[in-house]
Formats: sequence, C-alpha cells, structure tokens
Amino acid sequence: MLIVLLAASCLIGSVSSIVALVLTLMMVPVLFQRQARDLVAKQPAMVLLLAAFTALLLLFAVTQRRPMDMLFAANFISLPLASVVYVLARHRAGRRSVILVVALCLAGAAVGAAVGMYDVYVRALPRASGFFGGPNLMPRIAVTLGAISLAGTLLVRGPWRAVFLAGPVLAAIATFFSGSRGAAIAIPPMALVAAAFLLAHRPTRRLFVAASAGAVLVGAVYLLASSNLNVERFTGIGTVIAEVLQSGQAGGDSATNERLAMYNVGLEAFQRAPWIGYGWANLGNAAAETDPAFAHVAGTFFIYHNDFLDFAVAGGVVGVLCWLAILAAPLVGALLAPRDQFFAARLYCCVQLSLIYLVFGLTDLTLGYDLPTTLYAFLTAIVLGAFREAPPPLHRP
Repeated sequence: MLIVLLAASCLIGSVSSIVALVLTLMMVPVLFQRQARDLVAKQPAMVLLLAAFTALLLLFAVTQRRPMDMLFAANFISLPLASVVYVLARHRAGRRSVILVVALCLAGAAVGAAVGMYDVYVRALPRASGFFGGPNLMPRIAVTLGAISLAGTLLVRGPWRAVFLAGPVLAAIATFFSGSRGAAIAIPPMALVAAAFLLAHRPTRRLFVAASAGAVLVGAVYLLASSNLNVERFTGIGTVIAEVLQSGQAGGDSATNERLAMYNVGLEAFQRAPWIGYGWANLGNAAAETDPAFAHVAGTFFIYHNDFLDFAVAGGVVGVLCWLAILAAPLVGALLAPRDQFFAARLYCCVQLSLIYLVFGLTDLTLGYDLPTTLYAFLTAIVLGAFREAPPPLHRP
C-alpha cells in the first residue's frame, strides 16, 4: 500500500488512491481487537478525523435530494480508514519504518519530477499530468511527498542525510513542468517551514546552505526549460494577486476571473444556507439557485475551487468546522504526542501537512478529492503512528 500510495501516486494518479483504499479495507479487521480501538481512542488526530467524517455523513444524509447523493460521502472514506493505518503503523513504530516512509516519499517526488519531464519532452504535452491525474493533481502530490521526505534530514545520520534535501527540489521541478500555479504558491511556505526546522536542529544547520544550492538548481532547470514552457504562468502570479487585491479582478487572466466568480457565488450560497448547507452532491444546484449565470451547472458535480467554500456550501457552519478539524488533526496529534527522539520530525511533517493543504485549498478542490484526501489522511496516520520510538506492547487474548 505504501509503495503504491507514496512512490507511484505521481505516475498513476487516482488509481493509487483506489488501490490504497481497497488494500486498507482488507485490513479493517485489525480494529476488531480491543487494543487497536484503545490506540485509536487515545490518538486525538484519529478522533478528529472520525468525528469529521461522521458529521459529514450526517450532513449529507440530511441534505440529500435522492438516495444516490449519499455516495459522495465516499470521497471522505479515507478519514475513518486512517484509523486502520494508524494502528498498523503504531505496531511498526521505530527508526526502520520511519526511514522507509521518508525514502518512499523521496522516491515519489523523484517520480513526479521524472513524469513532469517525460510528459513535456517525450509526450509533448503543454502541461505535465501523469496518468489518471491532471496538471493540478500531480504537482500537489509531488509537493506533499517532497515536503515529508525532507524529514529524513532530521532522522538520518551521516552523509546520507543530505540526500533528503532533494525532496523539495524534485517537487518544485514537478510543479514547474505541470504549470500548476495552485501548487506553486504552496512551495514558499513549505520552504519557510523546512528552513525553520533545519536551522533549529543543530546537526542540519550546515545543510541549510545545501538547501539554498538546491534552489539554485531549480532556477537552472527553470532557465533550461523556459523555451518549451509557458513560464508566464509563474512569473505573473504576483501581478495577478496584486490586481485581485486592488480591483477584485485579474485583468486578462480568465482562469482567475472564473474562480473569482465561483468564490462570489459560493459566499452568497453559504449565506443563504449557513447552518447545514446543501450537501456535497448539490454544490452545482446551490450555485444555480443562487445566480442564474450558473444555471448550466444545476444537477452536475460542481466545485468552487476553494476548500473553505466547498465545505461551507455543502455543510454550512458544521461543514466549515469539519474542514477545520481535518486540517487541525495532524497538528493536534503531534503536539499531544510524547516528546521522544522523533518529536521534531513528527511535528515538522504535521506542520507541513496542515499548512500545505490549507494553501492547496485556496485555489482548488483538495480535501474531498480522492487522491489528495487519501494521501493526507494516511500520511497523518503514518507519521503519528510510525514516527515513535517503539510499538505498544501486544496483549493477545
């Protein structure tokens, strides 16, 4: 499951999520043991994910317009299944498992960079996307994997520690070839968090210089590829943000203007049903009922390209609380865990997960989309479960 979800997800996209979920469903019987349920109950992050899923399930049941609407709850099935992953990870806690996880994340980021170059230079695609994914999905996965892989610098001793500095660099390469601005805006905050932890950890302070050299490498790749790619998608990000802040419009950037229109109708729809919303299946209906300009999306699956608005329109205030609980789960779990030798790496990974997914959700559907949601929930469970000094004692009946 880890190989498919971490190492291969940039290549096969949503297929990796399906495989990971099916394999995890086969392992659900582990929760039949009382000791396993006790482990889940004592981990606040798992409790938050379970509570969020339960609340969303109830919301969708109340707001359904036809029985099939309940199927949209499957978009969040990884939230309760994270408890299964946590129990298994907790029983395999220790340095070997931790190194395996960060190494697979590094491999996944490398696959993302390779897929990016292959799609552009071999498949001649304008934007890299991998298979069964897309130009916005693939880099989001690569950035997440690259950020988590950097935890290896806090865990590995000796010269091999520097290898894990390549994670964010590979993620940036994958993002560049995909042309995804939504993924690109997550790289600066991800880099700031990484720099803070590298500087705070005495053995890795010197590696900060090497990390800066990695940024130079990314710049070199940028220059080499600029003749083939639409680099204006990235160089114009600052201008677009400034125009939006000044006038509420993005000039000639049609994609951004479309998103702004979605944000406006989403906010209005939220105000019309502020408590429990319309249901995840009725996001399109909510937009159509709010603004006639969106009449064409009635009865279709529609998103507002913003996680806050998707949850707000789908579930009202309760939905927003679920979204906040999901984002807070890694941080809460890390801060309330014991201060052992893996605490710094565990906290680093959890800060990155919460922050990166918060930024991702500003411009596109992230939590609620199959692969990003599965990766987020399962990585949270793996980091909180496996990044520990020793597994709990096993008491057999």
